[in-house]
Amino acid sequence: MILNSVVSYSQNEALTSAVFSYQNTPKIEDQHRISTPFFKHKSTQFLEDFSIHHTVLKPKHTLRPAHIQKEQEELLIVSEGELSVSINNEIKVLGAGSAFVILPGDEQMMNNLSDSNTGYYVLIYKSKKTEQNKEKGKSQMYDIKETAFKAQEKGGRRDFMNRPTAMFDRLEMHATYLNAGLQSHAPHQHLADEIILMLDGEATMSIDGKDLKAQKGDFYYLSSNCLHGITNTGKTQAAYLAFQFN
Repeated sequence: MILNSVVSYSQNEALTSAVFSYQNTPKIEDQHRISTPFFKHKSTQFLEDFSIHHTVLKPKHTLRPAHIQKEQEELLIVSEGELSVSINNEIKVLGAGSAFVILPGDEQMMNNLSDSNTGYYVLIYKSKKTEQNKEKGKSQMYDIKETAFKAQEKGGRRDFMNRPTAMFDRLEMHATYLNAGLQSHAPHQHLADEIILMLDGEATMSIDGKDLKAQKGDFYYLSSNCLHGITNTGKTQAAYLAFQFN
């Protein structure tokens, strides 16, 4: 069983730099939730298995009982409403823009106890490293209300984390608030893979010389060492989460 799993991971198709549209991705809906599966079982420079989906929990709904990911790590970002999160019996209610990391082997449960929809993105991944280090830090919740806003000339920023995890030597995440018409910085490259998740507004990302547009709910995947740069091409301030991993 273990050998078959390793072979399957090794054959996963490589993920290439692209924009993923929330609006244009097919939805799967039942009486309890709406699911948007962006991609499953891809690989990157650092990951042998990588999947991303978005879930909307309808009011007063519990997704499923507490469960554990034995071999994979998860990064979750709340996109709307309030999500009640339990990790190893530590419970917190997180609002839009908040995030949490769940390391392998930790018990988790997410509920929507409110009277309105609650949405969140789920990144599930397994590293290419031959041995994961489960002692690197711990599962942790990052409440946007408790994350300081730092005003900057072009808008502002919130720094959530810059840490090792079981799967990464470094996982860095911050929120950027970019004023209308401005470029965040000139196109650049870095070793880490990167996800840019649009929280609000509109933007255009130059990826290896090709311009790709995104709006609230969409996200960019930027592969290791691709040349990229983002510009707010909307009429209002754009907000997005950026997270790098290697």
